[in-house]
Amino acid sequence: MKVVIANFSAPIDRTLDFEGYWRAHRRPAPRERNSLFAQPPDWGFHIYALGVYLMDKGLADHVEFWDYREKRESFYLSNGILKVTFFNERDIDAYVGRYGYPDLFINHGPKGLPILERFAGRCFRVFVPALRAGDPPHPNRGAECYLVDTVEDLDLRSMLYVPVVNTAQICPDDRAKERDFIYLASNYGGKRHDLLIRAVRGTALTGHLHPVDASTLDLAGTNITTSNLNERDVVGLLRGSRIAVYPGDRTSSPAAMWECVAAGLPIVVNESIAGGRHLVVPGITGEFASEENFGATMQRVLAERDRYRPREHFVTHWDTIATIEGQLRFFREMGWAGG
Repeated sequence: MKVVIANFSAPIDRTLDFEGYWRAHRRPAPRERNSLFAQPPDWGFHIYALGVYLMDKGLADHVEFWDYREKRESFYLSNGILKVTFFNERDIDAYVGRYGYPDLFINHGPKGLPILERFAGRCFRVFVPALRAGDPPHPNRGAECYLVDTVEDLDLRSMLYVPVVNTAQICPDDRAKERDFIYLASNYGGKRHDLLIRAVRGTALTGHLHPVDASTLDLAGTNITTSNLNERDVVGLLRGSRIAVYPGDRTSSPAAMWECVAAGLPIVVNESIAGGRHLVVPGITGEFASEENFGATMQRVLAERDRYRPREHFVTHWDTIATIEGQLRFFREMGWAGG
């Protein structure tokens, strides 16, 4: 069985001899690979996990990850997934003309909708819309079933999406806490670092932002430190923090939120977040907060953090293997013949 997982950036406008390029292409030789929980707990675990699990179980003999990039390339990731990058939809048309269609196609994000529609009748298609506030509306269409991150998008062919976490590596330990809060998100629009900074400015709260370039923010009057990609170990940052925060509003269901809860941190989340509200179970995994009371809610959760049970709730309700198996079971119920 061949599986393709996609998380497309914007397509690149190029007009080339795509067919000639892929006719001359040779796939790299497979390499030894890491199994599901042996993968590094970095970006992409929640995207790749289902494909790696299918390989671990012997149900998939080939898994690919697709994206659009200025540089076209194909190489094996350490988990055994072949990463292939393209310019645009016409490039993919030529690629499948050479290598064939997948049996299972899982697309994350609205930019892959044209490929989902091209693949109609060719394979079983799963759409994970991951919509953000302000995105053009994409109702559940273009696929056989959907993993959605808000209850408002649920219908008879969809289920709630939970980004799985490498719980073997992202977990609490007994180290001393270095800071009050951690926020894992790059600094752009809907991530609302401005909200968080206003909430803690002038207080004694200590925190860390990752991956963030400090020069892009005004951190005066705060006790906030920052680090960029590859400068700090994310698991160490989580374990050294008392709570986590997610002030983002125009954002979907970020895997980083779920990683914080899996690491045992109660989390304070913007009540206006566009997706992933099912992560927050008040009094257990964390609390919602308005823009006006975000700082006060952080203070309260910090003072009462020992009464929360985020890790226990996570592994009970969103266990990694059980979540993946639940998604596969749902695909079969929707008509997928694989596995």
